[in-house]
Amino acid sequence: MGKSETRYKPSEITAWLTDTAGFDPDPADRAGRVIAAAWNDWEFYASATGPALITCLRANRRPVTEVDRLADALARAFGVHLHDVEAWDPRPDWRKGQDP
Repeated sequence: MGKSETRYKPSEITAWLTDTAGFDPDPADRAGRVIAAAWNDWEFYASATGPALITCLRANRRPVTEVDRLADALARAFGVHLHDVEAWDPRPDWRKGQDP
């Protein structure tokens, strides 16, 4: 779907990632931009959010096993429901290759 509005601001997602999740600013900024772009394009899939969070976790030397908890908390903070069901997600295999 095309962009109809910019509801999710990268700066707000970045602020949540740094202030609430405790990530360093640079990786949080990159993840915030990626996630905001996906959500503004109505890409509410785990595969559109998870990889950016995993990159952020790795950059901060935190276990990638935190990705589900982190994605859930982020989605709740922004009133988003992330689809992580194979039938709905265009990349249901996004977790493959994301070794801890």
